[in-house]
Amino acid sequence: MTDFPLGASITVEQLSADPYPLFARLREREPVTWAPAVGQWLITSRDIAMEVLRDHERFRTDDPHSPIRDTFGAQMLSTEGEAQRRYKSACAPPFNARAAEESRPLVEAIVERALARLGQRPTADLRADYAAPIALEVIARVIGLPVALDEQLRRWYDTFVDALMNYERDPGTRTRAHAAVRAFRDTIAPRLAAPDADETTLLASLARAHPRLLDDAEIGSNALIVMFGGIETTEGLIANALWAMFNHPDALERARASDDELDRCMEESLRWEPAVQTCTRYAAQSCTLHGAEIPAGAVVQCMVGAMNRDPAHYADPDRYDPLATGVVRARRLRLRAPLLPRGGAGQGRGARSDATPVRALPRAALRSPRVERPHRARVSEGGARGRPADLTPALRPGIERLVPCNASML
Repeated sequence: MTDFPLGASITVEQLSADPYPLFARLREREPVTWAPAVGQWLITSRDIAMEVLRDHERFRTDDPHSPIRDTFGAQMLSTEGEAQRRYKSACAPPFNARAAEESRPLVEAIVERALARLGQRPTADLRADYAAPIALEVIARVIGLPVALDEQLRRWYDTFVDALMNYERDPGTRTRAHAAVRAFRDTIAPRLAAPDADETTLLASLARAHPRLLDDAEIGSNALIVMFGGIETTEGLIANALWAMFNHPDALERARASDDELDRCMEESLRWEPAVQTCTRYAAQSCTLHGAEIPAGAVVQCMVGAMNRDPAHYADPDRYDPLATGVVRARRLRLRAPLLPRGGAGQGRGARSDATPVRALPRAALRSPRVERPHRARVSEGGARGRPADLTPALRPGIERLVPCNASML
């Protein structure tokens, strides 16, 4: 594949640091390109990427070589058609607007505990010390896992991060991930066998359903992807939104003063620095995509960060501007956090998020007397948990964080 000189020059370092200048060059010269450094096709044009995401015949999620399928088995992010609809429908109730509202006290208590921990230290890493523990605790409680399991969940999660980047199918990485999956399934088995009659958690709801919508193996696979995706996207939402506001003083001031302004800032952060940076597809057959010959089985990455800064769709796309209005800016690619139901923030101008506690996640930190605007916003770089990086967003769109999402999430 020698027809992609710009793609041939791509390095992992470029993708992991500040990839947006590279995305702009690719979008102009090679919107569909082959990147030997990662062994994958990258798409940076929003229109072409949406073509791929909507074409379920040529580009699919249910490829047997998909790391997410190999790790977790068949679940809502690695299936198509009726199977995917069945999985999503079965797992939806704990994440609808009513359930999200009912979870508000739980979420607010978790946030307050995280803030109390921040108050015990002179400086803190916004991702590792605030966003990460909140995301894990919230999703674990919604799934129905006890507090005593939180440290183990974090270890499993880190194992799964490695596994979902394992496109080379390294045997050691696969073995560790499969062992973690078995341990997770063993852990939830007693809860599925004897679900609590009063719990409204994901596991209890699925286990009590009559008739059963999913068997135990399907519950385990889907609970695993909810756990992983829930932690990943919620952590990224919190950290990236805080990072954006802390580094844009006008937006910070408005967000601290008004929930409506906070909603706008959060929505803009989903466009400007999205937590999920790629949508992964597999070529089901050899095909031509805007002049590029894509072989069957190839990994095709729709780069969400690039799509969200496509000047054909967004005016002044590199500028973080929560006050921007109009159709051009509003038609953004939205990937919702697990606790963000349809109709909440991120679902269009004028939509209210009163039915969800999601704004409580960054709001408490923004308005707490324990948290002042830092001289240098310290968060962790994607792919290097716990490593502080001054003025670096929590989840830079590097190849280190290629996390698949599904077109139906758009």
